[in-house]
Amino acid sequence: MNDPAGDRFRRCTTRDSIFSQWQWQLVLILMLGSLFGVKHLPSFAKTYQNQTSDQATQKNSHTPVLLGLYTPNYLGSQRTIDRELRQLDDWAGKRHSLAGFFMDIEDSNPAYNITNRLELLRSNGYTAFINLDSTRSAAQIARGDVDRSLRKLAQAYAVWAKQGSERMAFIAPFQEMNIPGETYSKDPQNFKLAYQRIQEIFAEAGVSPNTVRWVFAPNGWSENAQHRFENYYPGSDRVDVVAFSAYNWGHCSNASWKQWNEPQEVFESYIQRMRVMAPGKPIFIAQTGTTSHTQSGAKSSAKDQWLRNSYTQLVAMGVRGILYFNIDKECDWAFYNDRNHNSAGYRDAIANYAFGYVAPADLARMELAR
Repeated sequence: MNDPAGDRFRRCTTRDSIFSQWQWQLVLILMLGSLFGVKHLPSFAKTYQNQTSDQATQKNSHTPVLLGLYTPNYLGSQRTIDRELRQLDDWAGKRHSLAGFFMDIEDSNPAYNITNRLELLRSNGYTAFINLDSTRSAAQIARGDVDRSLRKLAQAYAVWAKQGSERMAFIAPFQEMNIPGETYSKDPQNFKLAYQRIQEIFAEAGVSPNTVRWVFAPNGWSENAQHRFENYYPGSDRVDVVAFSAYNWGHCSNASWKQWNEPQEVFESYIQRMRVMAPGKPIFIAQTGTTSHTQSGAKSSAKDQWLRNSYTQLVAMGVRGILYFNIDKECDWAFYNDRNHNSAGYRDAIANYAFGYVAPADLARMELAR
């Protein structure tokens, strides 16, 4: 298992050794200059020092792209966290910052499923990314039919957040609201009112704005222009992060149409539209995954290459976080399980220097805007 404190120590040790190397070289240059009277040697040494300092500053100011996962089992269990997050981190060679899960707004025990689950994730070094869903319509939520349940949820979150020490989670109300499949789907006006109502109830419960990053998380695709995600956007004053779901369904048996989509087709147009819709807002991929099923059958090599290409493209396009749906649900989305059915392509993809781990307290203080 990776140790966050150990990671910080190793980074510091490496940095110190780099600084020590150039400092000794600088001393040697200055000594040679004093011995041989080389006129421009000191100015050369100063230039060398400035270049090295600039490189160090660039490295230290780099804001990493956040990695996240959805897991098959309940993340309120240490056993699940060990097997489906920490063990995966060890295999991947890089820690994930975000742990995603889904939760009904009428949950029967938010005192446990919010307070305890978020604290357990935090103590293991993960920041929660909560998708709030519901079996109610957007109109019912907007007019207050579930306010009692929402208040319990908000109060449970407030109890956790008020412990301080930069406790923070991402909350995405009513994900994929712009496509069929959910009871709250395809009602732009009431979605925006429901989104606002949740925020107001959280504020009434005493949840500080500093302890939540509110996420707008539609699906990238929509049936028609009426349900483009722009029509559901609650406004930049209510949203901290914009995000979307997008998958490569390929020739999976459950795909409604069979077509292998390359990363450019899956992501690019939606990212461009989100930049226009919400200038300056950080963009996350709220859910993504790929099947291995191509037109000529299941090919793990095709899945591996899709993963490499996707993560490279998303970095190039300035995405700030990516949450992978590591669950075999509709298709064989998972790239890892503890039975060694693992996709090397994912490990290759996240080896990119752009991806890095950020501890919960540090993430709470971080400016994610591009």
